[in-house]
Amino acid sequence: MNRLYRGVALIILLVFLQVCPAMSRESWNIMTEELPPYNFEQAGEVHGIGADILLEIMKRNGISIERKSIQLFPWPRAYRMTLEIPGSILFSAARTAEREKLFKWVGPITDLNIGLTALKARKIKLNSITDAGKYRIGTIRDGAPEQLILRAGIPEKSLDRIAGPELNIKKLQAGRIDLFAFNVPSTRYLMIKLGIDPDRYESVYTLKHADLYYAFNKNTDDQFINLLNRTLQEMKQPDAGGTSEVERIIAGYLDP
Repeated sequence: MNRLYRGVALIILLVFLQVCPAMSRESWNIMTEELPPYNFEQAGEVHGIGADILLEIMKRNGISIERKSIQLFPWPRAYRMTLEIPGSILFSAARTAEREKLFKWVGPITDLNIGLTALKARKIKLNSITDAGKYRIGTIRDGAPEQLILRAGIPEKSLDRIAGPELNIKKLQAGRIDLFAFNVPSTRYLMIKLGIDPDRYESVYTLKHADLYYAFNKNTDDQFINLLNRTLQEMKQPDAGGTSEVERIIAGYLDP
């Protein structure tokens, strides 16, 4: 059945590409940010959970994409380009209410917790998100954590908005910000990379449990989006050994 499905899917895709040549593989503008272990640069190419799963989805639909064609940009730039340029793909993106109608979505890829991290020694306690307004909060401009904070009514003047996470982690260490809003697994991963002891820090508030997706420019054809979503769901189905292709890719990064 899977072989029959893939054959039918490939025929549909080939017809689609003939009708919509703008979606041919030469036109894809694939972008991500440095967000290990989900997306990161290694030896001049982008690797990570999001990159590997995307390449496999496309491969199963007869679209050959070279890993080196995936571009690594600061999040604000990649986000803006995906909004403006047809044929653009952005990953790994949290699917929030603010973004829902701005993109077409394929996913979820995996999930994570978005939270506020602080130095344990500060003993910061937050009973609600509004309590965070009295602190200086480091955010990534246009990132999902920032959008969640602004939506909760925290004034923009409380935010230290920059383009990438590592500088704000250093600011947190130096006491230049009180809280860092980012996904918790990547915050810990980057602290270790920077030589900072993550055990000296703690997540003091959970903003959201988020699912990560591939965000496509909103002009992408709905039938093509549906095809990719069906392929991803197929990749999540356990095989005879009891694990799925998606599970094996994730385990390769989280449980090496």
